[in-house]
Amino acid sequence: MSNENFNKIVDDMKNQKNRQDAQDYLMKQLKPDQSKRLQELLSDKNAMEQMLSTPQAQELLKKFTEGKNG
Repeated sequence: MSNENFNKIVDDMKNQKNRQDAQDYLMKQLKPDQSKRLQELLSDKNAMEQMLSTPQAQELLKKFTEGKNG
């Protein structure tokens, strides 16, 4: 996935009305195997915490929060 496509998905997710709409949108953008893996990660607290501690996840979280605090 190119940075341009990734940024579009992030922007589109930020524009969703609520968390469930954003999650549904994301799942539709992923391939079935990617969607399944993401669901597995989200249902495993330890795996999710480990994933969120990575530099890549921190950068993604930063993208999602840009413009929301000011």
